Amino acid sequence: MKYTLNRSDYEKSSLKASEFRTQGNSVFRKQDITGSLALYTKSVIHAPPKSEELSLALANRSAALFHLEEYKDCLQNITLALENGYPEPLRYKLYMRRSQCLSKLRRYKEEIEALQSAQQCLDNVEDSSVSKKTTLEKEIELALARASSQLKVCTTSNDSTQNEEFKIPIPTHGKNEKLLYASAALDLRCNEEKGRHVVTNREVKMGDILFVEKPYAFVVLPDQYKVHCHHCCGPYIAPVPCWGCTQGLYCSDACRQQSWDQYHQWECRSGMKLLHCTGIAHLGLRVVLQAGPLSRLKDSYAELRDSAVQIEDKYGDNYKAVYQLMPHLEDMQAEDLFQYTMTACMLTLYLCYYTDYFKMEDPALSPSQMLEEQKSVVCLVGGLILRHIAQLVCNAHAITKLDRAQPDREDQQVVTESQVRVATAIYPTASMMNHSCDPSIINSFYNQFLIVRACKDIPKGGEVFNCYGPHFRHMGLQDRQEILKSQYFFTCSCGPCSLQRQHDFQERFSALQCSECRGPLLRMEESDHKMMCADCGHCQGFTRFVGAVFRADALFNEGCEALDLGDVNEALKKLLECWQLRRQCLYKSHRDLSACVDQVARCYAMLSNYGKSVDCLLECLPAVEEQFGAHSIELANELQKLTDVMISELQELTLASADYSEKLKKATECVQRAKLILELHYGIWNTGLQDILSKEQILRQLAK
Repeated sequence: MKYTLNRSDYEKSSLKASEFRTQGNSVFRKQDITGSLALYTKSVIHAPPKSEELSLALANRSAALFHLEEYKDCLQNITLALENGYPEPLRYKLYMRRSQCLSKLRRYKEEIEALQSAQQCLDNVEDSSVSKKTTLEKEIELALARASSQLKVCTTSNDSTQNEEFKIPIPTHGKNEKLLYASAALDLRCNEEKGRHVVTNREVKMGDILFVEKPYAFVVLPDQYKVHCHHCCGPYIAPVPCWGCTQGLYCSDACRQQSWDQYHQWECRSGMKLLHCTGIAHLGLRVVLQAGPLSRLKDSYAELRDSAVQIEDKYGDNYKAVYQLMPHLEDMQAEDLFQYTMTACMLTLYLCYYTDYFKMEDPALSPSQMLEEQKSVVCLVGGLILRHIAQLVCNAHAITKLDRAQPDREDQQVVTESQVRVATAIYPTASMMNHSCDPSIINSFYNQFLIVRACKDIPKGGEVFNCYGPHFRHMGLQDRQEILKSQYFFTCSCGPCSLQRQHDFQERFSALQCSECRGPLLRMEESDHKMMCADCGHCQGFTRFVGAVFRADALFNEGCEALDLGDVNEALKKLLECWQLRRQCLYKSHRDLSACVDQVARCYAMLSNYGKSVDCLLECLPAVEEQFGAHSIELANELQKLTDVMISELQELTLASADYSEKLKKATECVQRAKLILELHYGIWNTGLQDILSKEQILRQLAK
């Protein structure tokens, strides 16, 4: 299949913008404000810059945002509409809407200024064009009097504390002067065995923040373009589009400008179509573009080419930190290296023929010298793109967010949560941590910022370990070793990989039940007919379990099918039979047993039998804790689910109920346990933690 680029890809269109705005107006009149917002946004994205069509789309979107009580976004859209040539005779409307937003935000001084601007605009409008001019003037006068009165009462012109942005935390023990973005409790070390690695210079406690790092570069994944800002990775409601294409979307005009200046001017239009197909190579190109102008890139390369890594230097805040990450080109399979090389060549040719990136002007050089210089620079850039693609295979981080899915039907009580990939980024300082399948840290993200916390106590002088993906609580030994060898080019010798007693950890959760101690039965290499208990060592056959296991699987599938069809009672009947069989033959923490109990709990919740649902979910907790750990996000998610149902049960009981106080106490304990885990993993910006804090408030009210 032939692949071609067109310079008109993703370009603006006044016709499309007008069509979307007209559709938005129709939906708005039907009181579907959310639907109109989506259509107005499409109009804004497609409208050419500095056009009346753009100003009209922005103004209409500001109306939708005002109705949705998104006042800050409404203000931004009003400003942009005015800057893009909104018609003079209609401007008083925008200033009045601006004053209403500022009033809601209690910014009374600015409200007065907006009303005065509306007054001036109205004075310049011909009487014949405003049928209710006198009425509008009276409305403005009344609003001015009200705002002036409010301003006198308030001690400040802006006392609104609602919707304040969360502050980025700082590392525990203060900032590190040498290892930028890291805690002062950490040092960067280097030796032949481990290479560069991170150690503590004092005792570190569980929960301590060890890194707060802004990425050198990142790219938002295509399926997240319409959700997250392309420059800061923050979420948005009403994006500000790129001037030249329909793909670059931003949370603010400032992010748009910075993006254009640093990299997007060379990615715009046809570049975005190409880059969508290149995967992680897009980030490799972005690293080069963000290194600065060609002259600076050449100087940086000349300085770095022959220099050795010096750990005593300040590390982490420049192109040098990225360049010195290991590319492992010599370790790669020939076919992989060929693919990366061809991709780097393609991206370099794109820069040559579709952008002005290589434009050079030097009066001191003759035409032939200029040509040779350009060839040299093109080869340099192509080589750097290849180097960064190779580095990213081993060093890229996936920026993730917690996605909370509400129940599909009103009769369901349980909210499901999952981690969603938002972007791919490069964090040079955090990349200094070595791998362990049992890491000492956990990663979380606030927009583009990586926040690394200790998930266990680390003694003074102890190494700080990250997990590169293969975690012993999620993956078996052989799979972990294969992934680490193929992608990261080393054989792991951490505790879970070297200690014999941990080699079979994952098998516990797919094990049959020991008839002696009810522990997990594991396979014996020397026997095809017997298994050995990992807890008591008893050897026994397993053929007696086969029939029950297959019968239980059939019942589980039948129960799930009935549940999908809405027959909850039939589903519960099948699942209870399945549960009974699996309890008799499967280890207590077997994944299939937990899945069955979870579905039974779901059925009881849908039937409003919250007490039995709670009992089932409580039975799942020990299995989740055994597999994932006492401070795992998986356990927190299970506690979230449990407390949802607990609160539903409490809300149906009365204070006079015999077991009300005991149930309230148990729910409070579970909420506090989830809160401790989520505070360890995340900050207050996390929706899961916010949900737990709101549950605290609900339980306090229920206690009254």
